[in-house]
Amino acid sequence: MGKLILLFVILGLSGCKKSSNSSNAGNILENLTVSLDTVMIDSKGKLFDLRRGPHLSSISEDGKHLFLFNSNFSQIQQINLDKLEWEKDIDFEVEGPNGISEVVFSTQTLGERKFLITAYRKMGIFDEKGIKLEDYSIPSLPITSDLEELDYSIILSKDQNSLFSLPGTQYEGPRTLAKINLKTFEIESFQLSKMDWVLDLKVVFMGGYSYQEYLYLKELNKQILILSPSTSSFYRYDLRSDSIIFHSFVHQFSPVENNVKLRTKVESIEEYEEEMGRLNEGIFFGPLIWDEKREIYFRLARKPTLMDGAFQITSSQIFLYAYDKEFNLIGESLVPEITSRPESPFFKDGKLWSYVNVEDELGFAVFTFDF
Repeated sequence: MGKLILLFVILGLSGCKKSSNSSNAGNILENLTVSLDTVMIDSKGKLFDLRRGPHLSSISEDGKHLFLFNSNFSQIQQINLDKLEWEKDIDFEVEGPNGISEVVFSTQTLGERKFLITAYRKMGIFDEKGIKLEDYSIPSLPITSDLEELDYSIILSKDQNSLFSLPGTQYEGPRTLAKINLKTFEIESFQLSKMDWVLDLKVVFMGGYSYQEYLYLKELNKQILILSPSTSSFYRYDLRSDSIIFHSFVHQFSPVENNVKLRTKVESIEEYEEEMGRLNEGIFFGPLIWDEKREIYFRLARKPTLMDGAFQITSSQIFLYAYDKEFNLIGESLVPEITSRPESPFFKDGKLWSYVNVEDELGFAVFTFDF
């Protein structure tokens, strides 16, 4: 427990409908209290790849297992989160017909001992023996389309009926939501015009450095969410009603977006770092997270209060937002007990778990929210 507290102190502890939501009707987080504990995983002598934490990994639907991707050995390591221990390794090939590639972007458990593995221009479903069962790579599908970067931020819906992606052209123009029907291979495209401004948050230094803010996709409860770190607003594609809805909010305690005006082209590395520092001083929104026990969506955001240079955030204000099942904002709060953004958070048994590296060992901060 002491190590974790010290760690947080060091870190700074198609018809488009619109839904505008605010917390004026009440704030369920008005009297929020937070307690913190830590748990450590028994590795049983196995080596975990913690260089990027669990960003390429996934949690089982019931929250009982973490499937930790180890890029050093091209394997998924099954970790029991109830017993807090390693259980087994699942090995994959890098090359060949069952190859997953040397550079994996994400892995996702699909249940039934199957995994979706995404790499550059590759996406496939594999079993526990490392055999590729389905190939969903865009070049392998009978698709005819003039959309560029059709595999950008691509995800497979959990019912495995559709692929969703955000095609467009990097550093130029807007992105759209593309839905690829895996039975007919027809493509539907949806405009995301209310989030086009996010892509204007870019800095290009012709000497070799460049950055553009991004959009990404996440599926929750048969909803495909189109999110960005720079805004609390998002689009939601409802798989059941085949409709897309835009949600925006009014916050009482924090900004709703990072709308800094940047110089998009700079002439030196110093100017590049200056602009990136201005961007990184703004608010950053994490993904929405489903708390099955409360049947509430939560979202975390951080606003830096202390920085070491353009890229190193040493302390932040952390905000917590709560949404009902229709994505109405029903609560928000500053969380002074936390001063660094929880990493790769997920809910388990009504508590928020967040990855921490404690002396190169895999651990989790476990937050209890009472309100």
